[in-house]
Amino acid sequence: MGQEIRGVPEASSLTGTGIGHYLSSQRRLRGISLDELAGRTKIPRRSLERLEAGSFDTASDGFVRSFVRAVASSMGLDPDEAVMRLIDEPAEVVPPESFGWRPSRWLAGALALAGVGLVLVGLWWLLEAWLAPTPQSDPRDVILRRDPVRALAGEAAPAPARDTAPVAP
Repeated sequence: MGQEIRGVPEASSLTGTGIGHYLSSQRRLRGISLDELAGRTKIPRRSLERLEAGSFDTASDGFVRSFVRAVASSMGLDPDEAVMRLIDEPAEVVPPESFGWRPSRWLAGALALAGVGLVLVGLWWLLEAWLAPTPQSDPRDVILRRDPVRALAGEAAPAPARDTAPVAP
């Protein structure tokens, strides 16, 4: 615990109203003015007023911790205890209900089911397209096109001469 200043021991204020209220009540209990505290800590009076007003109650960063530590030690309080009052206790963890209707779970299940349905429909469509019989074409529908260049070449070329005489061996 802290020290005794001017014959007044440190009072334990466990009201949980914030570090600003705690330090303000401890300062008034010891009969220390804000100007005197500002002189001891070299912290501007305006900053001390903001601390006691609760402006730093929700912040617990390194700057605020050192600020609270300096004010507490200058008043004779235990700096570690003052910092511990600044830091909130972790909230009690409540296990989720194992059975129960939750809209978020229902929505997630519905979206998952819809996604699976879309995938199955897509696979069915692809399988139908792949396995569907192709229509057979009628041989009469086949169009034969003649190459005009080849036809002209055939007409212009002389026929090879045939030898009608037998060849002697």
